[in-house]
Amino acid sequence: MSNPSHHSLITNPQSWKLLTFLFALANFLEVAVVAHFVLFTPAFLYTIGFSKSEIDAWTGPISALAFLLGIWFVPFWGVFADRYGRKPLVLRSHYVEMIAMALAAISHNVWLYLIARALTGFALGNTGLMYASLTETAPKHRVALALGLVNASAPLGALVGGLLGGLIVSEYGVHTLFGIDALVCLITAIILTAFYRETFTPKATPPMLTMLGDALRAVIHSPIALTIFGVSFVFSSAQFFSYPYLPVRIIEIVGERAAPAMIGATQGFAGVTTLLGSALWGALADRAGHRRLLAGLMLLAPVLWLPIFFAQDITTLTIGWVLLSAVSPSISSLMYTIISLNVSADKRGSILSMIYLPLNLAFIVAPFGASLVARNFEVRDVFLVSAALAFLALVMFAGNVGRTRKN
Repeated sequence: MSNPSHHSLITNPQSWKLLTFLFALANFLEVAVVAHFVLFTPAFLYTIGFSKSEIDAWTGPISALAFLLGIWFVPFWGVFADRYGRKPLVLRSHYVEMIAMALAAISHNVWLYLIARALTGFALGNTGLMYASLTETAPKHRVALALGLVNASAPLGALVGGLLGGLIVSEYGVHTLFGIDALVCLITAIILTAFYRETFTPKATPPMLTMLGDALRAVIHSPIALTIFGVSFVFSSAQFFSYPYLPVRIIEIVGERAAPAMIGATQGFAGVTTLLGSALWGALADRAGHRRLLAGLMLLAPVLWLPIFFAQDITTLTIGWVLLSAVSPSISSLMYTIISLNVSADKRGSILSMIYLPLNLAFIVAPFGASLVARNFEVRDVFLVSAALAFLALVMFAGNVGRTRKN
């Protein structure tokens, strides 16, 4: 790491409670909006005249596109934050998403839609910056609570966004939904611009590439970060192998006309159980221990994928997805908490700024692989592959749990 005296001073002159509320609200609205790109891409493709085989082939690659373009910039966002402050980098995400949603709203061919999806790649990296600010602002005994509340806002956003999105697409069409999403992104950006306070004192900094090298070395030389990043990549691959194809599977079961409402309802119910699961597992984490609880939930995950694979009706599929959603997001949250509480203070900002790098990489690799499975076998087979990947992640964590202790 470079000498700490070269680092810029970033402080948040507001209470940790207000900061947590602002970040939770922003995360809630962002998830509610951005999830529509995944949930209703098949509906968009159907609207512009794609056949079922074309939808199966295009859904995965389209989902991966934003991450394919944006992942190269993820390491830079933490470096830019050290040089220019975190607030501009957090605001960047929401203004970029506003433009992307506006383009999607006027897209009537797949190429303009691809540009819109690609733009969202430049919105990646804000959550890690929020985590870094909360970790430094909240009292140590409240860090897990603050991070947990921000994480819990995501399933609530999925609940509201899924339900409302399905209703809007059913009644008014997918383009109307994207137009509303653009407005929500603008409102979110304005709220953060007005109320998120940050005191940034610039200091002399090394060259940009030197700072980037320092950030990457902070991850590489941290056994905790390296271990959790590896496990997170495999487990996230399990999630993203199936997530883009859940709407496609629902379309197969209920048909095109009924699909938007059912997609929204399925994701909405999943949001409820994710929220309940986050509260339950968060309350148990301090008592049971973060690592012990993480191992237990990771043991459940592969088993919960199997009913989804075997489901032949919408009720069974929804129940399976809802049960999985009570467990799966909390696994990622526990991984982030372990990193936040155990890496040294001088490395924390650099590591947390890249905490979503494994997830972003997984969202590139997994959907492309899922596309091959969906085209050459059956769509439902992606859920079986997800079960296998989740089991592999469990084996990796169990074999390396000793490397996740404080360093």
